[in-house]
Amino acid sequence: MGLHVEEIEVSRLECPLDKAIEYWKPAGCILEGSSNRLPESSAYAAIPVVHLDPCDSIAAAPDAFTVTNDSKQIADLALTELAKSECVHFAFIGWTRRVGWSYRRERRFCTRLDALGRTYSVLRDPWTFGNKADFATRLRPFLARLPRPCGIFAANDDIAAAVLTLCRMDAIRVPGDMFVVGVDDNPSVCDNLSPSLSSVRPDFAGGGRMSMQLLARRMENKKLPPEKLVYAPLGLTTRLSTRRFAAHSKRVLAALDRIRREACSGLKAADIVKTFGTSERLAEMEFKAVTGRRMTEEITDVRFEKVIDLLSRPAQSIASIANLCGWGSDIYLKRLFKRRTGMTMREWRTKHCRS
Repeated sequence: MGLHVEEIEVSRLECPLDKAIEYWKPAGCILEGSSNRLPESSAYAAIPVVHLDPCDSIAAAPDAFTVTNDSKQIADLALTELAKSECVHFAFIGWTRRVGWSYRRERRFCTRLDALGRTYSVLRDPWTFGNKADFATRLRPFLARLPRPCGIFAANDDIAAAVLTLCRMDAIRVPGDMFVVGVDDNPSVCDNLSPSLSSVRPDFAGGGRMSMQLLARRMENKKLPPEKLVYAPLGLTTRLSTRRFAAHSKRVLAALDRIRREACSGLKAADIVKTFGTSERLAEMEFKAVTGRRMTEEITDVRFEKVIDLLSRPAQSIASIANLCGWGSDIYLKRLFKRRTGMTMREWRTKHCRS
């Protein structure tokens, strides 16, 4: 479309939003994660605007054009993962109710648990006091009071990281006493936590594309009726924070952590065996006794998750994916992908990444 895009962080503006709009004179605007609406008195209130993941009041406004992540599916994925661990209690730890996505995830999670007759606890607005030290002061006694084993759904990966840190400091076993799921699936965060964090993977790129396409339609047609679109999550990446067996063997736990971090860098089962300090046969027996699978199967599954992640990015060349995921053979990956999905990689991308 040949558009120039300028990104503005509202929280860092030194002037009202309408003044910034007046300065930039945009042809259209996407407001992300915001409770802002252009003032009716502003000369620029009439510019085409799309709200991406807005607060509830804007999401419900009949005249608003919105693109919202599917909080119901996100909460359902989290609960499905946590339910595998036979928890006696559940908990939701939010970000702040001032942002719509945290409250919507909380609401869906609790509604599902009510329907199932399960008990749960909620920590609302943990960031009310404005800094992490105050958050930890509220979070620590909350965690200590939770019945165990407890499945914790954290509103995002930052909250989940704080949970894992405090659990480690207070000798609360994760997994074991607690099982934790976050949202955002940022590998640089999730894979480097101890234990690594299971997390729901929102389709942020897809939400961005939907927002831009909706804005383009608004800019082309000033009489376009309001649209409210929803983008679904791509799935959930299971890591150690929700795998019950991981608590049974420190050597297997260390092996699973390493596989999660290095599988796509050419890691082989033989590299893992060396860390056990035993024969290959005994190492494989211990790993399979705890996980129910061979080391090569675990490595393959982690690599395959990365394949799906890269395929979901339309700009990523399919030809380079095998090498990026730790396979030297492009032919092997194509055969594996067809066997697992029933589709070629290109067919999968066409089906799941429609622009």
